[in-house]
Amino acid sequence: MAMSRLTERYSFTRSRMHISIPDLRLTLWVGGQVHGSYPCALGRPSTPTPAGRWAVRTRTVDPSWQVLGTRWLGLNVPTGNYGIHGTNAPWSIGRFVSNGCIRMHNRDIETIFPLCPIGTPVQITGSYRGAGPGSGSSGEIRRTSRGPEVSRLQARLRDLGFSPGSVDGSCGPRTEQAVMAFQRRRGLPATGVVGPDTRRALGL
Repeated sequence: MAMSRLTERYSFTRSRMHISIPDLRLTLWVGGQVHGSYPCALGRPSTPTPAGRWAVRTRTVDPSWQVLGTRWLGLNVPTGNYGIHGTNAPWSIGRFVSNGCIRMHNRDIETIFPLCPIGTPVQITGSYRGAGPGSGSSGEIRRTSRGPEVSRLQARLRDLGFSPGSVDGSCGPRTEQAVMAFQRRRGLPATGVVGPDTRRALGL
């Protein structure tokens, strides 16, 4: 028997989500355990993703607006129409480029969608410190980052004699290892994450 709209809106859920603004990451817990952690794109500093405690209020499969990708989880933010959704611009994941919504790879939101009924709590935390207005970048490149910045990083590493694998805009294990080798060569902490110090050393 179908739930009434009112019952569905306030249904009990064992899932919850946390979105970290500085890390550009969404983590899903199910039954008190981490189910998965996923890269995402968030709002620009000029159109920020709203920090706070929210909840899923609407769910849509294959929304009609192509920009939203294959799934939409609308949030009960009172100041605008914000949600978690897929994308037709996968290169944008890992960047501050949206108008405030949380973008995910379509495959990732399709994974979490069945686990996030209406009423699922969503906590968004952190600040935009270190992200310049309109920068379109988190200031860090790490494993799972994707986009033109990663392609530039890979090309730079290759030019410097390191081996990041293909220049394909996707930061996988080989790119991470090349970053670590570069960091060791320059006496930097070998984290595999391209932060401000590593960027300067690379000349990016």
